[in-house]
Amino acid sequence: MNDKIKERLKDKIVSWQEKNPKRHYIEIKKEHLRDSATILFTELGLRFAIATALDNVKNMEVLYHFSDDTTGVIFSLRVATDRDGGRIPTISDIITGSKWIEREIHELFGITFTGNDNLQRLLLDPAWPEGVYPLRKDYAYGRKEELSDEDEESLRRPNIKIDDEDGDKQCTIIPIGPYHPLQEEPEFFELKVRGEKVVSLNINLGYNHRSIEKISEGKHWDQVTFLVERICGICSCSHPFAYVLAVEDLAGIEIPERAKYIRCVIAELERIHSHLLWLGLAGHFLGYNTVWMWAWKYRETVLDLCEQISGNRNHYAMMKAGGVRRDIVNSEIDDMKANLKTIVSKIDMFKGAVLDDPVIHARTKNVGVLSREDAIRYCVTGPTARASGISQDIRKIDIANSAYGLVDWNMIVLKNGDVFDKAVCRVLEMYESVRIIDQCFDKLKELQEGNICTEIRDLPAGEGIGRYEAPRGECWHYVKSDGGNTPVRHKIRAPSYMNILSNEVAAVGGIVSDAAITLAAVDPCYCCTERMQAVENGKIKYDWESLIKMSREKTMKLKAEQK
Repeated sequence: MNDKIKERLKDKIVSWQEKNPKRHYIEIKKEHLRDSATILFTELGLRFAIATALDNVKNMEVLYHFSDDTTGVIFSLRVATDRDGGRIPTISDIITGSKWIEREIHELFGITFTGNDNLQRLLLDPAWPEGVYPLRKDYAYGRKEELSDEDEESLRRPNIKIDDEDGDKQCTIIPIGPYHPLQEEPEFFELKVRGEKVVSLNINLGYNHRSIEKISEGKHWDQVTFLVERICGICSCSHPFAYVLAVEDLAGIEIPERAKYIRCVIAELERIHSHLLWLGLAGHFLGYNTVWMWAWKYRETVLDLCEQISGNRNHYAMMKAGGVRRDIVNSEIDDMKANLKTIVSKIDMFKGAVLDDPVIHARTKNVGVLSREDAIRYCVTGPTARASGISQDIRKIDIANSAYGLVDWNMIVLKNGDVFDKAVCRVLEMYESVRIIDQCFDKLKELQEGNICTEIRDLPAGEGIGRYEAPRGECWHYVKSDGGNTPVRHKIRAPSYMNILSNEVAAVGGIVSDAAITLAAVDPCYCCTERMQAVENGKIKYDWESLIKMSREKTMKLKAEQK
């Protein structure tokens, strides 16, 4: 692929840096961006993963990351622009999956993407001051913006975009959210319907935005591991896994073999519990509450195993740059394997329910279809991509400091792209997770306890990319270092960031009663997507500092009550 890209880009390349065989940074001029993106995405079939904006003080840069999903090699196009009034040509008409990241970079860095007629805010509150860009280096760490208590515009209200431009008076706007019983978290979906048919969809984010990337710049490299673990409770292994891989890519180190197996054990346990959680919610959304209660009941065994290994049912605090923080005691592995084996019979039950139940078939087959072509255009990942016939799983191609290449397992790929195939994909993946964990346990018994981490004393200046196949798909972390104790830049992209946008096509054409399960079929995690402050009547009620203070006070109160 390297030679193909060099041949096709030719004189467009200003410089080519091969950091290692799987990480290539290609500098081009911004006037060549559209042609280069077309070559990489359309002609060579690379997947657009995300874009990362950088404030270098002297100028701005945007890195456009493309993944070769057959080899795991990442090619990042590096484009520079002016720091003030910077402008870069849009690629949103070439790559549909880039629409949100251009809006995000515009509001957080102030870069304008010429040719993109929709650069309205994606994450920031409507009351956020114009011309204030929080991820730029001139925005001081810890700075706060005072929002007016009286200004009506300071209220966080949905961005009503769809109107009746075509004059069709038979159309109706139906809102789902921001708070809805069939949504786990607050987001706003605006459905335009004609009769019972959904004809268009507008998606609003921003209700959970916490500016994790900015907070990261003020934390020590080791502290960031715990910070990103708090992005999502369900994926509290996936984000730190991807982050430590990025740091290890930056440092160019390999971790001990025992740590590789331990990482995969906790990560695959998380995958099973996440898939069971989704399956239960999907049953609830369909009115099949028996599936809901079963799934959440049998998920307890998985959480017990997580607690036995890490001490926690969630937020395991296992990942560390260089390895893992806790070992698994070899004498306990046989009991863990026995408990793991009990999960298989429960997965058998769910497999039978999904594959054989006519009610589930009626509500999920040919519903919320995402074609293979649309899945490629929207750059979706995980079960959302694999259910549409795309063979894509980061565990197979690009996780060096893990045991995925040391054990035997299969990638689950289906073809119809409907809600049914997304459900089947997750059920079958649980069997593969059990296989992976069981083999890792066996390998751990052959290795001596204790060697679980390579010590890292200093990090060099440079860049690193880490990605992990979270339960929802590819979790992406990019870090940049100046050789100091904190990241200069930390970019985070959760899988839901790419998958949720695909509802623009998956939900459209269906009926209103299928909208909720279609929106849920990508297993959206909005807190991951937005990476808290609470606002009530336009006034900040709690910010993250006050929430931490309240949490500490409650902990001390509980301790006092126990004495």
